[in-house]
Amino acid sequence: MANSTSDDLQAYYASVPFGLNKDSIRMLQGGQRFDRESNKVYRIPSDMFDENNITDEVSRFLQHHYNHQLNRITTLQRYYEGDNDIHYWKSDKSKNRADNRIASGHPRYITTMRVGYSLGKGVKYVYNTPDGQPAKSNEQTLMTTLDQFNQSVNESYIEKTIKKNLSITGRAYELIYTDKDEKGKPVVKLTVLDPANAFVVYDTSVEQHSLFGVYYYMVRYNDQSYYYVTAYTTKMIYHFQPVTSIGEKLIITSKEEHYFDAVPITEFSNNDERLGDWEADLDLIDAYDKAISEMANSEEDFSNATLVVNGDIDVPMTMKRAVKDKEGNPVIDADGNPVMEIDPNSPYLNTLSRVMYLKPSIINNANGGTTVVPSSASYLTKELPIDSWKTHIDQITRDIYTDTNTPNVNDESFGGNSSGVAMAYKLFGSDQIRENQNDLFIRGLMRRLRLLAHFWSIRSVISDESMVNNITPKFTPNLPKNDTDLVNNMVAMANTGVVSKQTLRSYIEPTTGVKEPEETRRVNDQVMNDPDRIDPNKFENHLDDNDHESGDDDGTPTDQTR
Repeated sequence: MANSTSDDLQAYYASVPFGLNKDSIRMLQGGQRFDRESNKVYRIPSDMFDENNITDEVSRFLQHHYNHQLNRITTLQRYYEGDNDIHYWKSDKSKNRADNRIASGHPRYITTMRVGYSLGKGVKYVYNTPDGQPAKSNEQTLMTTLDQFNQSVNESYIEKTIKKNLSITGRAYELIYTDKDEKGKPVVKLTVLDPANAFVVYDTSVEQHSLFGVYYYMVRYNDQSYYYVTAYTTKMIYHFQPVTSIGEKLIITSKEEHYFDAVPITEFSNNDERLGDWEADLDLIDAYDKAISEMANSEEDFSNATLVVNGDIDVPMTMKRAVKDKEGNPVIDADGNPVMEIDPNSPYLNTLSRVMYLKPSIINNANGGTTVVPSSASYLTKELPIDSWKTHIDQITRDIYTDTNTPNVNDESFGGNSSGVAMAYKLFGSDQIRENQNDLFIRGLMRRLRLLAHFWSIRSVISDESMVNNITPKFTPNLPKNDTDLVNNMVAMANTGVVSKQTLRSYIEPTTGVKEPEETRRVNDQVMNDPDRIDPNKFENHLDDNDHESGDDDGTPTDQTR
């Protein structure tokens, strides 16, 4: 997923417990898991930032991000990919003991549920004309331009990727940039930046304006690492010469203007603390991994239990040994080969055989008698507390889903024939998180729209860039579909007569799969092409002709028409 976990091995190994030296998983070590500055928001006093010193500022924050913040981001990305700290657990088990390292999929499940629930149906952009103001024709131009842009950049996928990064690392970044189309005309594009390779520096004002953003990444080619660094300010883009290590002096190789009038990197936050959806429960995830791994170890050790045999083994004495003389030297025959004899103390035992013949041992006593020891065979095992383990693991699982407000669809009490009210209560916690996160998500989307509007205004695509402030992003929770209820609700709203046809067509869009403007166009075409349609203009002309024919010369109606 991330550049840091695939190419930059130094960053990867810095994120595992104690690097290459495997040790116990972090939850057993005590203390904090990450650096105190691993989630720090970068700021510069407003009166101390000088873009002429951009090289020094980028170098300073770049080193801090790589040395203090990358470790946390890479660790969270590892957990999402299933590379949990349990893989680096130093269990100190002997070589003949089972030592399984099983990583759970809770992080991926929680992230998948959160992304699908919030953005499974995508984001709709609705233009709301301010009260008291007439609708303008250029509003349609703005929305058409926005719709074309969203289709060209695959906006739905980009927003899901942003949401996934937010769920994992608590922060996400997107970059707006310009390119040229087939005809050489400038067009604006959008891409998602990996949280491990980007950051934004803000000022200290109340509005917290962006001063500059940095995107850096590593490419390993021909056994040599190269770090590429680019900085974006409110007006300019600075490209630096590739360096072989973070901390090496940066040199500007080129710069260009970007025409967005603001830093084109937008940072999204998952919450005010910039925490991932399951980051606070890493200890519980580690505890689950350890419990499930130890259960697997005990099951495997039980299968490989030691066989304990009492008594004598009743099998032929087929094991041989070399004959030795009185001095202990091997006896050699005429051919020079050692002379062999049956070893009475070493019976042949086939460990692969499913049958074992035992007989009681007869031991001679000192007083001339004998003692008979009954034979027996059994495995040396310990009792496995299966019920206790299950209770422990189930409790950890419940705590993880409860703490993260994630519905456990595998729970027997979830779903089924639950009523709508019952389902609403089960999703109540998820809805609270979703609403709070959507508000923060909208802040990032509105910043994107303002950047786009500024570019479109200087390109004379739209006349007033402030119009984007009237656009409202709408989120629809992705719940199991019930088309029947949706259609019935639409019919009920249509019968009241208080909802416009445009609103109804937007409401029914999840069922038809056709967006409201396209549905309106289709309806109009269907009406115009209907062979039984009565042209209202012809109807009005026909009435005028009848009135003229039935009246007197002065135009007054006759007795027949009164």
